[in-house]
Amino acid sequence: MKILIVDDEALARKRISKLITEAKVTDYIFEASSGKEAIQSILELKPDIIFLDIQMTDMTGFDVLKKIQTPYIPTIIFVTAFDHFAVKAFEVQAIDFLLKPFKKDRFFEALHRGINRIRLNEREAFASKINNLIQFLENEETSLLEKQHKYLERIVLKLGKKYYFVETKDVKHITSSAYYAEIYTYSGKKHIYRISMSDFIKKLDPKEFIRINRSTILRLKEIKEVITEGIGGYSITMNDGKSFSLTKTYKASFLKKIDIKNS
Repeated sequence: MKILIVDDEALARKRISKLITEAKVTDYIFEASSGKEAIQSILELKPDIIFLDIQMTDMTGFDVLKKIQTPYIPTIIFVTAFDHFAVKAFEVQAIDFLLKPFKKDRFFEALHRGINRIRLNEREAFASKINNLIQFLENEETSLLEKQHKYLERIVLKLGKKYYFVETKDVKHITSSAYYAEIYTYSGKKHIYRISMSDFIKKLDPKEFIRINRSTILRLKEIKEVITEGIGGYSITMNDGKSFSLTKTYKASFLKKIDIKNS
């Protein structure tokens, strides 16, 4: 059995791969870091199960499925950081999904359901469900993300047995540590949130926040200076004096956002 993991976040792929290995169901685990790479991998490898992230940088998971409308449809387990409409769509079609951040037990449950579907030879029935899901989404007047993507106004955090809230308007910048985000507020406090930076930035209003490297998200209005470092390099200084590097991956979108000509 071949399993393909499709996610543009390396840490997310690594965690899923680790859990599959722990489940001891196969040694044939493959990865794709973009929609384009996923399409190529699916057509070449013909995996039995795919863990498919919905929102990637180049296209959505649904776009990937539209590109592989062939007689061969593998078992898909969708992975998403968004709920509401996405969850409703999956439940209507009885299609499995994992809502990030998911727990180990929930992952194993989805994995073994996918394996059982293969053993029962339910490929045709599942392919029909996938086609119905795509049709369901296409019939909507607005896209999935436009309809249900509400940016966070406050972040729900857990400390021990208690839950508390941090207003996004109080956040100055965010850095990452492994799969955890470190949230720094105007009060000088640091809060820990279990989420990848790729998923976190999708939840934040792009008018307020921007990602400048793999491990840093900044509040736009807190940026004081952008300094050229030579050979196309830039550093960013905040109002509080902290400095961060702007990396190549995020340079073009950042400079466009703040209206600086890329040179």
